[in-house]
Amino acid sequence: MRSADLGIFAGPVMRALRISLLLLLLLVHSGGRSLEPAPYAVSVFGISLSTGLNNQLYTIFIVKEFEGQVIQADPITREQFVLQAQGIVESRANPARENFFRKYEVSLCVPEGPDTAGRYVADCPVFDDLWKLRFWDYPFRLQEGQHPGKGWAEKREAPSPRQLLLLTNYGIMHANDIARGENAFHLLRDVGDSSWVDNYRKGY
Repeated sequence: MRSADLGIFAGPVMRALRISLLLLLLLVHSGGRSLEPAPYAVSVFGISLSTGLNNQLYTIFIVKEFEGQVIQADPITREQFVLQAQGIVESRANPARENFFRKYEVSLCVPEGPDTAGRYVADCPVFDDLWKLRFWDYPFRLQEGQHPGKGWAEKREAPSPRQLLLLTNYGIMHANDIARGENAFHLLRDVGDSSWVDNYRKGY
């Protein structure tokens, strides 16, 4: 073959060699492991025991997480949460439109009766008790006819160290922390469980 003919292949061959060399360098740099896709942020529901919208004694969020860290927290109302958590309306924290109350067995947020398939709730009474985790007396002036009962906290305005230890199971290390994702629904489920509440109040 003449040298002129070899020149026809020189360009493609050199490009292929350069690409092969680049791939080899990337493989060596990654320690021989296959390249993994870059992590991405996810949105989940979150609940905090800090005062929120409309003087509610808790705050509900849609939380954006990146590698386990909160990078954004947007408060939503109780009504919005109830609709979004059941998948009734679209939510970036529930893109598959699951009924998280059913999934995580939050009994106070699931319709009562023998056949509840396809049925939803308009509200969840469990939210009326969330303030009790943090206070031993209702902290606002009571309106006429209002009887919220006593709180469950062992200190006037905060859970005791023992109670905070129980709350760490939901990702709440301090009173203003946010229970996120599954932890938020586990917290709602357990607040509606009388045996859990009894242990939280008294300790054993």
